[in-house]
Amino acid sequence: MRPKSRINIYRIAQNALCSSFLALPLISFAQVDVLTHHNDRERTGANLQEAVLTPSNVNTKQFGMLFKRVVDDQLYGQPLLVSNVKIAGGWHDVVYVTTVNNSVYAFDANDANATAPLWHVNFGAPASVHDADFGCTDINGNMGIVGTPVVNAEKTTLYVVALTKAGGQFSQRIHALDLATGADLPNSPAAIQAPGFDPLMQNQRPGLFLSGGNVFIGYASHCDKDPYHGFLLGYNTASLKQIGVFNTSPGGMEASIWQSGQAPAVDDKGNIYLITGNGSWNGTTQFSESFIKFDSNMHMVDWFTPTNHFQLDKDDNDLNSSGAVLIPGTNLVIGGGKEGVLYVIDTDHLGHLGDEHAVQHFPATSSHLHSMVYWKSARNGELIYIWGQRDKVRAYRFNGKTIDETPLMIRPDKNDGHPGAMLSLSANGDKDGILWAAIHATGDSWNESRPGILHAYDADDINHELWNSLENPGRDDCNNYSKMAPPTVANGKVYLASFGTENIGTGQMCVYGLLPSGPPPDAPNNVRASIHGRFVGVTWSAVPQATTYTVESTQGGVAHIVASGLTRPEFTESATDKGMTKYFVMSVNANGQSVRSTAADVAIEQVPHPRHKH
Repeated sequence: MRPKSRINIYRIAQNALCSSFLALPLISFAQVDVLTHHNDRERTGANLQEAVLTPSNVNTKQFGMLFKRVVDDQLYGQPLLVSNVKIAGGWHDVVYVTTVNNSVYAFDANDANATAPLWHVNFGAPASVHDADFGCTDINGNMGIVGTPVVNAEKTTLYVVALTKAGGQFSQRIHALDLATGADLPNSPAAIQAPGFDPLMQNQRPGLFLSGGNVFIGYASHCDKDPYHGFLLGYNTASLKQIGVFNTSPGGMEASIWQSGQAPAVDDKGNIYLITGNGSWNGTTQFSESFIKFDSNMHMVDWFTPTNHFQLDKDDNDLNSSGAVLIPGTNLVIGGGKEGVLYVIDTDHLGHLGDEHAVQHFPATSSHLHSMVYWKSARNGELIYIWGQRDKVRAYRFNGKTIDETPLMIRPDKNDGHPGAMLSLSANGDKDGILWAAIHATGDSWNESRPGILHAYDADDINHELWNSLENPGRDDCNNYSKMAPPTVANGKVYLASFGTENIGTGQMCVYGLLPSGPPPDAPNNVRASIHGRFVGVTWSAVPQATTYTVESTQGGVAHIVASGLTRPEFTESATDKGMTKYFVMSVNANGQSVRSTAADVAIEQVPHPRHKH
């Protein structure tokens, strides 16, 4: 099924011709992109280039919700952020979110007034958790797009998997979408198929990821309802031809790749690390409750299984509830599960069966471990942060070889339910660290949507809470907690997924940042407009204080906004109306919008018509 993009033909043409206009020198943006789940391929969950948000300005007076975007259903995936995407005649920072109604939205990441998406595509009717007797509601309603998509490094393509229902039949497809339009690229979509793969029973829960020119997709289950297996499938990023299938339990069952939605980790050689859950194990072809290492061609390289794996399976204590995290600058991978035990494994020698092969393992939390963050602090050294189910926030110190088993810091307040907090961290290198924790405010989120809360803690002293979203709920409350979606923090803003206002069928994304605290920026200078073929181009000099720009046109005394949220000092639009047109540009930042610039006039003497081929 082809998506229906909101970008129309003339806007696509604008993108193609915009470069033909007189170009002014572009300002240099030190913008951060979040192209993959938990920020990087190691899955550290940290953005170390955050110079705007600091422990001194994230407080209820200076920091709060800037705007929210309502979407058509629940968001299970982490928002992805891509800077300077060329869309419809201008450049935008774009945040991409997906819903279980099989929708993908592209929103302007900065413009509070841009309530409509830049584009929105839908892949058709989703399957629902009620389409089979799953026995629980780990997902409450629809389950169309669940796993977090991934964007390629070239910032041209978004890869996403959708589960659709048509004529009583179910199918899963991988789509490669143009970042600028939402349109399927050549060879997209491609059906996902493999021996033993049931598109309804297999839950595409972990985030998609890239390695070696391929996009990889992991699979878990719904409520451990058989039949299912853990699958890792690889597809060429250009052709979308399947390059490999790995079944974690052929001839057996289960052994899902769940990881609470976290994507498998990838090292600098392209090797892939993942952890499996409960199911069949024989140490030769079936690998439940195990760390597994693959090369970028999906060849299994090594594995580790704890001594008590049969007991873990019997008690449904999945080893993989946290997912795998690579500690930067080392040959170590860490991960933990529902038992609360944290394992440290040598990536060069996983060791196969037996705890004696682990570098280290110890009980790090009293119950499920669902999310971890790594950060190297100037004050406290290398730290691992966790907030387990029915436990307290903890920070452990990594000494370069092992993790100190006594926490360096523990907060006194305790979470009362499943699944604990989903964590992210922002810092300016090794300073000004902030630990962000998204969690339900009360109760348990296993089988229902619960009110959510976003916390911000000083990462060097987690007992110092800087801010939370319920201190000023009238301004900052984002409603229901999006189970297992970490906040995305970049470029002075926090993007938080939400289940919206109802138990099922609603969703939203909330955007937080610094509140107005001074005068707006100066108006742009040197605004120029010129006509070229069927298009008018507008350029201006960059304003150092500006985050974005808004362009307004006036013709016959009637003014209207033609573009907003622009990140570069140029814009192109169709020359559709005859007469003299005036263009004004305004600069925008957290303090508001500047006054109008001086006008740039352009005379549209005739409206050119596109040439038609006969």
